[in-house]
Amino acid sequence: MKLKPFGALPVQVSEIGFGTSQLANTDNQYVGVKYISTADARNVLQRAVDHGINIFDTSPAYGTAEKLVGEIKSKHKDKIIVATKAGLKPDGTRDFSASFLRQQIERSLKELQVECLDIFQLNKPSQNDLENTDVFGFLDELKRQGKIKYSGVIVGDIETGFQCIKSGKVDCLQIFYNLLCQEAESLITKAHDSGLGVLVRSPLNSGLLTGAYNKDTVFESNDARSTFFKGDEFAQRLEILNKIQKDLNICSDQLLEYSMRFVLSHQGGIAAIPATSKVSQIDELAKFANNSPRFGSGELKNIKEIIEKYMGKAGFAQQL
Repeated sequence: MKLKPFGALPVQVSEIGFGTSQLANTDNQYVGVKYISTADARNVLQRAVDHGINIFDTSPAYGTAEKLVGEIKSKHKDKIIVATKAGLKPDGTRDFSASFLRQQIERSLKELQVECLDIFQLNKPSQNDLENTDVFGFLDELKRQGKIKYSGVIVGDIETGFQCIKSGKVDCLQIFYNLLCQEAESLITKAHDSGLGVLVRSPLNSGLLTGAYNKDTVFESNDARSTFFKGDEFAQRLEILNKIQKDLNICSDQLLEYSMRFVLSHQGGIAAIPATSKVSQIDELAKFANNSPRFGSGELKNIKEIIEKYMGKAGFAQQL
């Protein structure tokens, strides 16, 4: 797996990382993610390491995932980088008070079996959160205390991302960006030009860009996608995607590779962190990263014009 600089930080990351949200339900108690056995979860994590994937994104809100990531971290120590996060409460509300963040940090330190977190991220603070709490000062304090190496923010809205860059207080951003949803492109470019590392979440738009879904697809009740990939809006998404595929001459079997090529072709030098739960998925992603050519500027221009043609008129929420 090709490694690349992560902003101006003295580390390199694999072009494709591992989002571990789909490993949350090994105890069959987690709501929103399908069950996966502990053995299968461990196997897929190890296969990722075997392919040279070295950055893993997790969270104390991801059920059993953080503990499993801690196991693989303990085996490979400094060979892998773990990014975790805090700020989201079990009821879905957000809390960026120092007391709550510290509570989650202590839990993450224990689960990940480390004394210092590689990357600690605030989970989607609003502009109001940043303006009315001293979260940036808190991040500096964590570094001085040796609790975290690097700080980051998971961007919930684009303007908050620019606010984080302007602060000069964070080392990286995690940004929603994929073939269908390109609104954050200027933010990615600004972050890269400012020396920040960039992680791209949902590069396959919650699986919509795998080419595996059609109008008859029904998600299990314990799969969060069952709440937003359904009904007329889901049909509209698929209709738009089909039109885009025709204009770009992409068959469904090629859609996943095409979508990953698009994200990895961004001039900002990003690392994509798709959420995976199968060894076969890891194998496929690694193959694309190692063998697929990147799009040139002319190709990217054409892609963006076609996406804007259809997505610019879409009335559904695009950030998932």
